[in-house]
Amino acid sequence: MAQEEKAAKRRASVSPWPFDRHQYSIRLRSRIPSNKPALNLAVEQALKVADQCCDKDDLRTDLEIALREALANAMIHGNSYGQGKRIFVRCYASPSSGILIIVRDQGKGFDPAEIPDPRDAERKHLQHGRGLFLMRELMDHVEYRKGGSEVVIYKAFKKRKPD
Repeated sequence: MAQEEKAAKRRASVSPWPFDRHQYSIRLRSRIPSNKPALNLAVEQALKVADQCCDKDDLRTDLEIALREALANAMIHGNSYGQGKRIFVRCYASPSSGILIIVRDQGKGFDPAEIPDPRDAERKHLQHGRGLFLMRELMDHVEYRKGGSEVVIYKAFKKRKPD
């Protein structure tokens, strides 16, 4: 099998979204400290990437909420607010496909199947524990990798309205 065929087969088997990150020029790669100002800056940068590809009212709110949840989880649960620990953010976007954001922390990871459903009667009154649920509800695809220390979120774009 030719090298190109192997690479295409590998990408097809790993990525359920219509997205090959190597084909997109709109990219963001960032390594941020585990603190709130850095988290806010990472969200602003990712939203600027999204703004280049889609109508602002298209998905901005959903994307911002999901990304904030992913980053907060990385900071709080993954890195435990560790001063020397970093969060890695990669963002790839295309007007024809959507936006793919990968958030990785330096923690030990977790099993998403073990996280209780926030809609359960005994959890409804809690003021925390909804992040994973919100990401799944707001994004078109959510995937946990590297033992749970990396989350991939993907949102398809609606076609731009003609100017």
